[in-house]
Amino acid sequence: MARSTQKPKPKSAATRHNAGHDTHNAPPTLTKAHLHGAMAGALAGVMATLSISHWLAQPDPNLVAETMPAATTVVEPALRFVFPTVLPNEEVDLTPDIEPAELTTDSTHTADYLLQVGSFRQEEDADRRRGELALLGLEAAVELTNGDNGRWYRVYMGPFANRSEIARARSMAAQANMDTLLLKRESP
Repeated sequence: MARSTQKPKPKSAATRHNAGHDTHNAPPTLTKAHLHGAMAGALAGVMATLSISHWLAQPDPNLVAETMPAATTVVEPALRFVFPTVLPNEEVDLTPDIEPAELTTDSTHTADYLLQVGSFRQEEDADRRRGELALLGLEAAVELTNGDNGRWYRVYMGPFANRSEIARARSMAAQANMDTLLLKRESP
């Protein structure tokens, strides 16, 4: 028989290392090192859990001082009504020299309530604020004022018919981060 003169091919490193060992089909085995590592990990987890729960259970002294107001007791004096005993003993002077008060109100003198939503040196800034209010659905006007400290363009909303309209306009302006100032103007 003739022998081949070819050299055998070298086996790969994985094949040489596992030569004679069939580890692919064998069940995994646990060693003492595996058990020690598992126990150390479990112990570390328990310790971490206990320390975190202890830390969370401790109240923050700064938080307690701020959120718990000092207990105060307010004692209001008891109301005493003296008019049932005093009024029957009073006398009313009904001399004709005294004229009754006028019960009708003067309708020509009323007060208007306005909200000032900004005061600006530049007219463009005041117009921009008026536009921002218009986008919110609020009607505003710009008024030029000259005073001791120079020229100012003030942005006003109103006059308002009642308090609920004032509150609504103030709330909408506050949601848009605009400060308001309630003003009362006497109208002739």
